[in-house]
Amino acid sequence: MALGVIEQKRAVIESRARIREFVFGIQDGLISTVGLLAGVQGATESNAVVILAGMTSMFAGAISMAAGSYLSSSAEKEIFDKELREAEELAEKEPYLAAEGLLKALGQEGLKKEQGYRIVKLLSEEEQVFLRTFQEKVFGLGTAEINRPLQAALVMGLSFVVGALIPLLPYLILAGMNALYLSIAFAAITLFSVGVFKGFLAAKSPFLSGLEFFLIAVGAAILGYLIGLAVQYFFPGIAVPPG
Repeated sequence: MALGVIEQKRAVIESRARIREFVFGIQDGLISTVGLLAGVQGATESNAVVILAGMTSMFAGAISMAAGSYLSSSAEKEIFDKELREAEELAEKEPYLAAEGLLKALGQEGLKKEQGYRIVKLLSEEEQVFLRTFQEKVFGLGTAEINRPLQAALVMGLSFVVGALIPLLPYLILAGMNALYLSIAFAAITLFSVGVFKGFLAAKSPFLSGLEFFLIAVGAAILGYLIGLAVQYFFPGIAVPPG
């Protein structure tokens, strides 16, 4: 039973490796779209233009975020795998050096030298166990497969689309400032909920975590709207007439 609990915990930790992409994607989709919609709303009265700008930004942003996540995760995985191979080669070519490194690492964690010697000697009798322990303790290279580039890209892209769609929805039923206010409200509520979820997972105050996300959303919307007004003021010729 105890081992089953440990395996379940490991599976949960690995599954939560995608939380970063989920939170990053949905908050970026929400904040960037709200800022864009507010900016376009400040520069034009055309509801169609606002929707078109939002849809274009949503698809372009989702593709960009997914591609960026895939490339960065792939690069990270390749470097990680290369470090694992080099650590394995070092342990094979210089077993005594590897043993000394592991002994030092165990000592830095508080293990007495005599105990460390016994553990290293015991591990040395099992090559693969020694190698994995050496990789993790000396170089900080864990073996859990939590870095999956394609999965990370899909989570990032889809969460960005979801995040971008939420502030766009009010413009499909309303127009003008009413749509903008409702869009900001939707985005703020969603971000607050995401913040609460993040706080719950991190064992921190859900309310403070949600409030942080909420304030960022409202701030981004206000900034985007002010930029739109500034563009309209300094470049009145590019304003789009109401449609």
